[in-house]
Amino acid sequence: MYEVDIIERFSKVPVFTLSDVSQVITNRDYAKKFMSGMLKKNKVNRIRKNLYTFHDDPFLVATYILKPSYISSVSSLSYHHLITQIPKEIFCFTPKPTRKYFFRESIRFHHTKYFFGFDMENYLGHIIAIATPEKAAIDSIGKVPLSIIEEAFGDMDPEKMIRYLHKIKKSSIIKRIGYMLEAYGYDAFPELNRYINDKYIPLDPIAKQSGTKNRKWRLIT
Repeated sequence: MYEVDIIERFSKVPVFTLSDVSQVITNRDYAKKFMSGMLKKNKVNRIRKNLYTFHDDPFLVATYILKPSYISSVSSLSYHHLITQIPKEIFCFTPKPTRKYFFRESIRFHHTKYFFGFDMENYLGHIIAIATPEKAAIDSIGKVPLSIIEEAFGDMDPEKMIRYLHKIKKSSIIKRIGYMLEAYGYDAFPELNRYINDKYIPLDPIAKQSGTKNRKWRLIT
């Protein structure tokens, strides 16, 4: 009896908790025992302690594992069909401390001070928070090699990107993104030069180039 009720109710949501089950099975100890039985029969998936889903798609459940959060970086750029490389893990960003979970694949939550720049998207009939391409590119700096996301810059909205950079005001991010915008035909320098300090930094903090110094953007390319 309980099994039918629980499947019918919670298959309609991306994730649910033991506390949710306790609304149906009022005895929490029995609810916990019941869910253990469901797991043993492979009728439900466990994401982490007391968190379950009837779905198999990690992209769907990711932002429901840790709130608030949004999908970003290469995961967002792949969702928007702007890069050809398929991510091996799901990149999420949260104002909470960095942490990692595994559900079908790795789901990594990166801490960010810049919790904005995402839209609520309809994905498989559910609403999930996914970064705009422009914010996904910004979030990617220092997380993945720049070569992976470079192809996406041709489809960026430069004005939206500039608005994000004005909000962030961080020189290292602005220099790198400004340079990439310029490489794809948008002269961002007049709008961003006030944030550019004299320190030279590598264009890609992961690759750490030791090449030519770009005096305009104070980058090593």
